[in-house]
Amino acid sequence: MISLFLVLFFIVDARRDSSTELIFGGVEGGTIKSDYVPPAQVVEDEADELGGLKWPDIDITEHQYSIVNDNNLLSAVYYPDVEVIDANYVTYYGTKFDAETMPYLIAMLDAVREAGFSIYVNSGYRSYSYQEQIFNGTASSIAESMGITGKEAYMKPEYQEAVEKARHITNYPGASEHQLGLAVDLVDRYHGTLKYDNMNQEMFAWLDAHCFEYGFIKRYPQKKLLLTGWDESWHYRYVGVEAATFIMKNDLCYEQFYAHYDPEFEY
Repeated sequence: MISLFLVLFFIVDARRDSSTELIFGGVEGGTIKSDYVPPAQVVEDEADELGGLKWPDIDITEHQYSIVNDNNLLSAVYYPDVEVIDANYVTYYGTKFDAETMPYLIAMLDAVREAGFSIYVNSGYRSYSYQEQIFNGTASSIAESMGITGKEAYMKPEYQEAVEKARHITNYPGASEHQLGLAVDLVDRYHGTLKYDNMNQEMFAWLDAHCFEYGFIKRYPQKKLLLTGWDESWHYRYVGVEAATFIMKNDLCYEQFYAHYDPEFEY
């Protein structure tokens, strides 16, 4: 009886501490509290197979497998080889993507359109300096809403609070996958906005069922929020067909996949 009580206590105690902040991308986003806990995903690193598929034999140090987040920052001088995406596929002229894997992106977008959906790349490659502008602009707007103004507002101790809030809305410079040149934000209309619930859910269902065929994964699905830290269901990332197939077929997030190859990786 005592052991059962202890088990129940630990379950309740763990549940109590499981609340998290839901994060919405973009400067118009915000955060709310939630006690949502996704279904347990158990990945046995020692297993040769998962879901009937063998773990891909890959070199995790290759560019396409790079992990980028607050704990794994890209340098300010990191510049991938990117090229401009054809204007017919983007909402903003001049949007760029990794040059070597561009054919996979275009093939996927063409397939989505052939399936009867309208799709555009809303955001692709972002340089470190551009991400810095986005982040600083977000932090400044928050600071202003807090009454922290003036040319040297950023020098005030209270400004750090605005910076921390900004971290929940947009990536810190160097922490954005967009700097890799391998990530895209997808929308269903030419002048689209990143409001997932307002977009064509059938289009995203098609993408989630077929994106791996072109080497892409849904990078930040809502159900993996507690593992990735972000809820951006419009964000897709190229990792190659072999890795993408394993990830999407086994309902993994990239952190779970990456951890299999790097025992020291923490998330």
